Amino acid sequence: MTTGFTGCRKSEKTGHDVQLKAWIDSLDRTSRITGSREAIASLDSFMAALPKKNIHDSILYFKFMKVLSHRDSTMDAAALAYTDSLLGLFASTRVREQNPIDYSKALLLKGDDLLKQKEYYQAYRNYYKGKSFLLSMGEICECARYSSRIANISFKEENYYQAIEYWKHELEELAQCREPENFQLEFIEKQGSMRNIGIAYMLINEPGKALDYFNQADKFIARNAARFPKEQNFIRFARIVILRNKAETYALKGDNRTAERLIKKCLEHDPNIDWSIDVERESRQILAQIYIDSKEYDKAQAQLDSLRRLPGAASNPASNSLYRTMQASISYGRGNFQEAAKLLLGNVEAERNGKLKRNAQSKNNVGHLLQQVQREHEIELAAQKDEREDLILQFSVLLTFAMAVIVYLIWRNTRKAIANLHAVTKLNGVITQSNIALQDTVNALEESEVEKEKMLRIVAHDLRNPIAAMISGADVLFWDQSPSEEQAMLVNAIQQSGQLAFGLIGQILQSGPDKKRISKSEEDLAEIVQSCIDMLSYKGKEKRQTIHYDYEKAMVPVDREKIWRVFSNLLSNAVKFSPQESAINVNLKKSSNLTLLSVQDHGIGIPDDLKGHIFLSTNDARRVGTAGEQSFGIGLSICKQIVEAHGGKIWFESISGIGTTFFVELPD
Repeated sequence: MTTGFTGCRKSEKTGHDVQLKAWIDSLDRTSRITGSREAIASLDSFMAALPKKNIHDSILYFKFMKVLSHRDSTMDAAALAYTDSLLGLFASTRVREQNPIDYSKALLLKGDDLLKQKEYYQAYRNYYKGKSFLLSMGEICECARYSSRIANISFKEENYYQAIEYWKHELEELAQCREPENFQLEFIEKQGSMRNIGIAYMLINEPGKALDYFNQADKFIARNAARFPKEQNFIRFARIVILRNKAETYALKGDNRTAERLIKKCLEHDPNIDWSIDVERESRQILAQIYIDSKEYDKAQAQLDSLRRLPGAASNPASNSLYRTMQASISYGRGNFQEAAKLLLGNVEAERNGKLKRNAQSKNNVGHLLQQVQREHEIELAAQKDEREDLILQFSVLLTFAMAVIVYLIWRNTRKAIANLHAVTKLNGVITQSNIALQDTVNALEESEVEKEKMLRIVAHDLRNPIAAMISGADVLFWDQSPSEEQAMLVNAIQQSGQLAFGLIGQILQSGPDKKRISKSEEDLAEIVQSCIDMLSYKGKEKRQTIHYDYEKAMVPVDREKIWRVFSNLLSNAVKFSPQESAINVNLKKSSNLTLLSVQDHGIGIPDDLKGHIFLSTNDARRVGTAGEQSFGIGLSICKQIVEAHGGKIWFESISGIGTTFFVELPD
């Protein structure tokens, strides 16, 4: 609980949240006078009148309802229910991560409830869970509350040295917070930690160190009082409490005159200050003890009589035990030994019964329980790590198998391409050499993953241009004369083999590690689409198809090469899956900040059972074109990756047997 703090971050609040918080703070101050039940009714009425409630409104509501019900001892059950309702708001991970401080406070309140119910182990687990969550979100400021809780528990169990260490650690955490308007963190917690350290030192009989921390708290209050004009009531009360602590310390040092003077100042407090009865009770107890120590028994008796007249004195067992002890001391000092003995014997019996009752309630070592919770947390983290590693291993095995299948398919198709090129002319020999190089590249991929990217670049630079030149050369080979039937067959074989090899190389490059690297520049999309249409027009002419292009000028920041792949793939698919003598409609529209391309065909359409597989990088949706054209089944997956890398969207609408329309939307 005492190590590993990093960073401090402020949560952003809207104007609406700030106004609601200010209203609740005002109601909080009023409730101390009017009572919790009236404040609860006011808050319920206010929340019912809100036209729209967001998650922050609900969080503030349940937190404050918890505070109000906690102040009224008759509403303990309601206070527990409000804590559970507050925690219920953070059921989703998204809400927890968006409101880390509020979530941690809810866990803190739940831990307090469990501690009050003596569910110590569960309480510490809640504290540890809340702190761990804050650390994971980089919220160190609120972690101070957890250190304060552990310090308070250690203090109650009389482990004062451990309590001092946790309060000192809380001061270190609070020093890193930068929330000037947070009265709780910036004032109450800081001066409270200093005062608590002083009290702990006083209880281990080190009055010098105790007085040093009380003086630090006093100076802190003086420096920061003006920062919180709305909280002067509490600040005045804090000064009186520090004054009383100083008086008790001077009394412990044996300086009764200074202690008496300071206590009398405490009893001059403003009666409108909250909890003034408690201040008066504790101050008069100290003053009575000072008079007993200085043998001024009449003055001591007067203070003791005043204590017994204070509200609630008769119903407080601890106070009654103290009063009996003081009365015994006064009686003994006056020589009334019989009455003193009677009072002391009664106190001994009461303390014995109280000790037996306390022994029945098992004490818990805070440090031991925290270490146990931390060990269990580390075991949970280790189990989660093992699960992640198992998942990664399974994924790696599947990925390796998939890569092996892909490599095998590439190798098989490459061999088929090579076999088709052996019988042709010198130009056909270029194809043969290119496919041999491609086969060598595939073999290199099987031998070493490290060589993969290098060999792909070799394919990209050394094969695409020769194959493209080969295809173009085949087109003009018999430009000025008609080929014989055998020559036409050879030329056709060259073109088909070249297109197949060109497609294989294109698919390999598109599936490479740089598919998500986007280098944008302002490009004319209308011109890019037109170039795709021009390139594919010969395919359309072979099937006597007509491509209609309607466009608006659109300058958009894109990676020209990659977006050309997308448009080319969509147009190629439209030609491939459309029947003879059909029309293909291409439309490019520009709006204020978006550009939309649509490619509509009247072809075979997409069956319902394949629609979910169209954009997946598998062969599940692969089909043959209307003229027997081959399909690799991964083109649309690559299109989707490229479009999304541009921040755009791609989708389609299709009816089987009627046609398909693909849409690409790109942002400016």
